[in-house]
Amino acid sequence: MMRALLLCSALFPSVASAQGYQPYPYPPAPQQGYPQPGPGYPAGPVLAIPVLEQDLRMKAGSDTVRFGRDTYVLTPQSQATLTAQAQWLIQHPFVNASIEGHADVRQTRDYALALGERRAAAVRNYLIASGVPPEQLQIVSWGRERPTGDAVHDATWLQNSRVVLVLKQPPPQPVQPWMQPQPIPQPQPGYR
Repeated sequence: MMRALLLCSALFPSVASAQGYQPYPYPPAPQQGYPQPGPGYPAGPVLAIPVLEQDLRMKAGSDTVRFGRDTYVLTPQSQATLTAQAQWLIQHPFVNASIEGHADVRQTRDYALALGERRAAAVRNYLIASGVPPEQLQIVSWGRERPTGDAVHDATWLQNSRVVLVLKQPPPQPVQPWMQPQPIPQPQPGYR
């Protein structure tokens, strides 16, 4: 019995080496046509923006801040919403946000754009004062270009006097040289 075990153990390594057995196989070399990490590929995570927007609305109460007519002054209710939004953004530093200012259709185009920008700037300043990094935020003014509805009455006009926080993917960061994949050392012939 012992002799049979010794014979099997002596044959096994030779059979394994004859078949090219490697105890720790190396991954195959990259093939042409497959994307390789390098410049232009994001270094951070790819985000599920709709899921994050839903989480923001659930935890902060809303992604929208309302304003009175022809004003960009934050009300106590809008400040409470912005405080909750700031806490959410601080907890998610990998998410960028676009602060989109809107105005109603009663103003001229230029006035509505300027008012939307002032509203977005007021929201941005509040978020930065609450601890959100400035590079995480950007301002966009849509003026009267994107109304919530087509109806023409006071309730609709007040619905259009708003700022909406829209979550965005962070821009792709260039891959640093120390982040480049390193070649995997291949076994040397004759090494056991």
